[in-house]
Amino acid sequence: MSLKGLLLPTEKGERISLEHLYWIITVYFIFLIGFGLLYVLMDLKFGSVIHLNGLPVMGGFFAKLASSLYFSTMTLLSVGYGDMVPVGIGRWIASIEALIGYALPAAFVVRTAIDFENVKNDLN
Repeated sequence: MSLKGLLLPTEKGERISLEHLYWIITVYFIFLIGFGLLYVLMDLKFGSVIHLNGLPVMGGFFAKLASSLYFSTMTLLSVGYGDMVPVGIGRWIASIEALIGYALPAAFVVRTAIDFENVKNDLN
């Protein structure tokens, strides 16, 4: 089933709210960018918190920012590829980010279910 099929009205006229979909995408981007910046700031202040292929991420600020945003994306949206791993305090930060990444879709589903229930109650 495609995303288009999920968003089109069903026979009962119910559909997933585009507003909620935009909300969750926005929240994901905020967390992704926030944690990416946190990894860079931790790297600049305390030393490497992310290793790429077993070595600290090398390069200037923008290289580290790009690597941090990539790592943040993989941590928030999946379990990662394994090419980058957190070290030291970065492990705790990545754990928190992964927990948030798992909780957001659940919140989206619960919110959608509550809205469906409210619509059903209003129709009755």
